[in-house]
Amino acid sequence: MDEGKAALYAAIIGFAAAIIGAAAGGWASWKAARHGADAAVRAAIEQVSRQADSERKHWVRQERRAAYASVIDAYMRFVRTSASLTSGLELSDRAEPQEPYERLAELGMACKKLALFGPASVEEAGFELQRCADAKARRPSEAGVGRRAGAALGGFLAACKEALAVDDDH
Repeated sequence: MDEGKAALYAAIIGFAAAIIGAAAGGWASWKAARHGADAAVRAAIEQVSRQADSERKHWVRQERRAAYASVIDAYMRFVRTSASLTSGLELSDRAEPQEPYERLAELGMACKKLALFGPASVEEAGFELQRCADAKARRPSEAGVGRRAGAALGGFLAACKEALAVDDDH
């Protein structure tokens, strides 16, 4: 074989090896880039998902706090109205006899919000508070009604505090 042919064969083999090497390197780079892009997309999706979950939990906490506060406010308005009927206030400063029932209805509406935002322990404590307030409105002079209402308020506050503490832990 003469030197010209040997050089030609070597050049062809070298050229083919360069093409094959470039193709293999390009394919490996493409696979690595695709893998990196896939990993970046998965990480971004996970981050957005965690952020959305965090935002939803924050919104629920805010709504719970507002619902709990509306129950407490409604109960306190009921107590003030009921107390004004039995106190020694001037006749003009006293609540109308139907007013405690209006405040009781407000308390009932506030307690219904608890069903939306829970948890069940707070919802049950709220409805117990409502039952005790109803008993206090219907039988204000019955022994023990006021104590049960006070205990129900304490139970409601404890349930709210526990639920909010669990929310803050997450």
